[in-house]
Amino acid sequence: MHHHSTDAPARSSVPGLAPARSSASTWASVVAGLVGVVALALLVVSVDAPRADGATVSRSAVGAVTDRATDRATDRATHATTAARRTSDGCRVSRRGVPRCGAFFGAAHGANTEPATLEPGRPLGVRRTYYTATQVDNAVRTARRDVRRGRLPWISLKLPHSWEQMVAGAGDGWARGLVRRLDKVPGPVWVAFHHEPEGDGDVQAWRRMQERLAPIVRRTADNVGFTVITTGWNQLYGDPAYRLGKIWPRGVKVDVAGFDVYNEYGVTKDGRTIREWPKMGAKYFRPFSRWAKRHDVAWGIAETGLTHEAAAAYPGWIRATYRSLVRHGGVALSYFDTHLNAYGSWKLSTPVKRRAFRSTLRSSPRLTR
Repeated sequence: MHHHSTDAPARSSVPGLAPARSSASTWASVVAGLVGVVALALLVVSVDAPRADGATVSRSAVGAVTDRATDRATDRATHATTAARRTSDGCRVSRRGVPRCGAFFGAAHGANTEPATLEPGRPLGVRRTYYTATQVDNAVRTARRDVRRGRLPWISLKLPHSWEQMVAGAGDGWARGLVRRLDKVPGPVWVAFHHEPEGDGDVQAWRRMQERLAPIVRRTADNVGFTVITTGWNQLYGDPAYRLGKIWPRGVKVDVAGFDVYNEYGVTKDGRTIREWPKMGAKYFRPFSRWAKRHDVAWGIAETGLTHEAAAAYPGWIRATYRSLVRHGGVALSYFDTHLNAYGSWKLSTPVKRRAFRSTLRSSPRLTR
């Protein structure tokens, strides 16, 4: 989770749908599969099961293996019945979760905290979560839970190796393993690798890393959307080295371009309190939209927020910003509801903000079964 500025970027970093109804034959297949799983577990309980790395799975681990296999069998059957989706507004949604009209609305909440308190009788349209390279289990578990609760998961992961090493293929197995597991999730998932790269290293190595991982993601799973997230400000107004024309992945398909753009009214930086009100539509959404159309990619806001002071001055900002994004063709907007690595008072911790968020959520579309 990095943050940035409408003047100059400030940076920091941080380490379901219920199953659709199936035909009788489908559920018969599920039952047969589960019977097979149990039979296999009984067969191996008397011996240690070999692993690909030469180690063994102990007798005490067999139960856990059986549970995971049962989950996978159930998710495979569910996934097969959820290929065709629409939003609650009737818009078609691709297998990878990209709506053809309208936009999902949601949030990142706390430290990947369960966001039920934000949901006034309906789920978030999109939920942002963040993980290190060693937290794949957590990422997959949370994505499965989110999909079952009706949320579209939008996951950011850091990498197990440097960008240069990833380009050389050192992380191919890690990425493939991640996406194979996400392929079993019973619905669409969006994934981003090392979001907001500005200032973290050779951005051209970052670009080549994205080019390396994009085909792995899209060939391994048909329900996983490959997304690339930058700060947005840098690409439009910052160092020319970060312009989209220079850092955008080449020769690969990206499903969604994400940008992290905040309303910094009331933020104090270098002894100066920002009093300029950002024109989100004209300054950001319009150029994002024009660029996205030229490059045949969907776009959305992966992080946004406003200070308590800004919300008091303009209580309707969240709804107005969401509506502006929809008018400009964006497909998602996620609010950054956390104090972690926050240089502004973004949290939805005032009555004004909570009312504005919940009102916008109630009027936004969600994935249907």
